[in-house]
Amino acid sequence: MPERLNFLFIMADQIRNTTLDGMGDGVATPNLRRLMEKSVVFTRAACTCPLCTPSRASLATGRYPSRCGVPIHDAVLPPEQPTFYQALRDGGYRVGIVGKSDLHKRQNYCGPRGDLPVMYHYGFTDPVETEGKMNSAWVGKNPDGTLYPMGPYQNFLLEKDPALMLRLEQDYRSYMRQKPRYYAEPSVLPDEFFLDDFIGGQGLAWLQEHDGTGAPWHLTVSFAGPHNPWDPPRADYEAVGDAPWPAPIPADMAGKPAWIRARAAQQTGGMTEADLRQVKRCYAASTRVVDRWVGKLLDWLEETGRDKDTVVIFCADHGELLGDHGLLEKSAMYEGCLRIPLVLHTPGMETRRESDALAELMDLAPTCLDLAGVAWDQNRMDACSLAPLLRGETAPLRAVQRSELHNCTMLFDGRYKWIRSYNDTDELYDLQNDPQELHNVIDEHPEVIERFKPYSFRH
Repeated sequence: MPERLNFLFIMADQIRNTTLDGMGDGVATPNLRRLMEKSVVFTRAACTCPLCTPSRASLATGRYPSRCGVPIHDAVLPPEQPTFYQALRDGGYRVGIVGKSDLHKRQNYCGPRGDLPVMYHYGFTDPVETEGKMNSAWVGKNPDGTLYPMGPYQNFLLEKDPALMLRLEQDYRSYMRQKPRYYAEPSVLPDEFFLDDFIGGQGLAWLQEHDGTGAPWHLTVSFAGPHNPWDPPRADYEAVGDAPWPAPIPADMAGKPAWIRARAAQQTGGMTEADLRQVKRCYAASTRVVDRWVGKLLDWLEETGRDKDTVVIFCADHGELLGDHGLLEKSAMYEGCLRIPLVLHTPGMETRRESDALAELMDLAPTCLDLAGVAWDQNRMDACSLAPLLRGETAPLRAVQRSELHNCTMLFDGRYKWIRSYNDTDELYDLQNDPQELHNVIDEHPEVIERFKPYSFRH
């Protein structure tokens, strides 16, 4: 293996692990399959929070949301929190990001070039930060009525034609304020102006500009899709067609807490089977865009010979429920939004290997540092390095997997999942016998709860 590895860290937003080729949903992702066939695929990986901002802050710090100061969505990662990006930078790496970071969500201005000073503080040496999907349509207005961009993508649209920016803004405001949450249609913009195509192109340009500049690099290409609004390019929408999907998990609310029942009624009340098929078609088309750029990035590695010294990672910040339990999007602890794709390739891997280790997204922080040969303090992180598993070691990674939301905690031991809602009904599911999480057995297994209690911060 080369002395100093490079890292191509590809992240999607709101994609569940069953969407990967052959994993259950039936979506074609040929380029991700190409990566998977030479990687370790973590089949039970989970996000540390099924919500964008806490999940990404947890990844950056290697700490749970409750420990890194970002337990909610509209937050800013506290400047005193150390990140693994800083450690890589201090270890001599050029550290880039192209796309969504969400590390300063409350302050959603990214600057026309995406290189605000805060990004350098977080450890990036060459940032091109864009907004996430929901914020990509917002534009600033000066007192005289002129427009200014909130980030590089809006700057791109404004330079092409301000009418494009205003058309997208009008469409998203309508989605947020008037249309049902399950509304899904192809983009109102011409295909060549789609956000993830912009991010993919900027990622490829970053590699072409910064590779070979005398330092190893770690580049995060952070796509905004397939997060809603589900508005893929028309060509991708037509290409995926109305393909069949597995039936969603029934919206059986027996044993579910009141807050879940209320969310289901709010999100999918009045939704028809045709509406859900349209959501899934637009989701699959948006995934197709990400997969296409994965292929282009892998092609670049092979064409330049960088495949010989580059670690490639594909992951997501959280999953997507897609109608399971009558829910959409994230912000719950059910499998659809908890389980994330986690695919990790190191130079020399030629075959696929699956691991059912209880991996968590934040584990990628110490893993990258280990593979980069950069020292890190295990006492400062909650995360576990996956490097021993990549080498074929078989010791258990952790006894219990954990994920947090502001109103609940999830604990999973490989069979039983405890969802502890702080002011509502607790849930316990035996995923071995009830993988769809339909039967809450919280009253039947007090011994399981007792075993979990030491891992819960409230007991």
